[in-house]
Amino acid sequence: MNEPVASEPPEGLVELVEALLLACNEPVSVETLGVMIGQETSAPLIEAALERIALRWDSHRFIELVSRRVDGQRVWHLVAGAAVAPYLKAADPARAPRLSRAALETLALIAWRQPITRGEIEAARGVAVNPQIVKLLTERGWVRSLGVRDSPGRPEMLGTTRQFLTDFGLDSLEELPDFARFAGQDDIDV
Repeated sequence: MNEPVASEPPEGLVELVEALLLACNEPVSVETLGVMIGQETSAPLIEAALERIALRWDSHRFIELVSRRVDGQRVWHLVAGAAVAPYLKAADPARAPRLSRAALETLALIAWRQPITRGEIEAARGVAVNPQIVKLLTERGWVRSLGVRDSPGRPEMLGTTRQFLTDFGLDSLEELPDFARFAGQDDIDV
């Protein structure tokens, strides 16, 4: 018995999907691509187009088609390959400054223990949280308010964003290393 042949995308669909991926700032799902393309383009045809794009860029060092899961949904994104990094760095010398150790510790605690309040961060770190650190992490799009805790003083609860996952190459928070492995190792002393 013959195996089913993969659907061949119609002429122009591969190029259209590729252009949409290039134009989108965020990873997109097959369903979103289908809505963008319209004309009742089936998911198997879009997936076939994505496979052709992946093959096209597979051996290329400068552009990669990346697929991963975000919130349980598979999404696709065309990104600059590692070979482009030195050129991007030279073109953008005014990039954001590196994070301080305090900012990294604060971000790590928020990611691992969310929802978490500033008081809980201060208790874990043993020092006061500089409001500028939370402001910086919020401006970078990595941290957001999750509301207030129903306790005395109604402290604000902090958590990470989808942008945090994207920027750190994570599909979900479950991919974070085990917190207990780092606690007490002179990085984050809890």
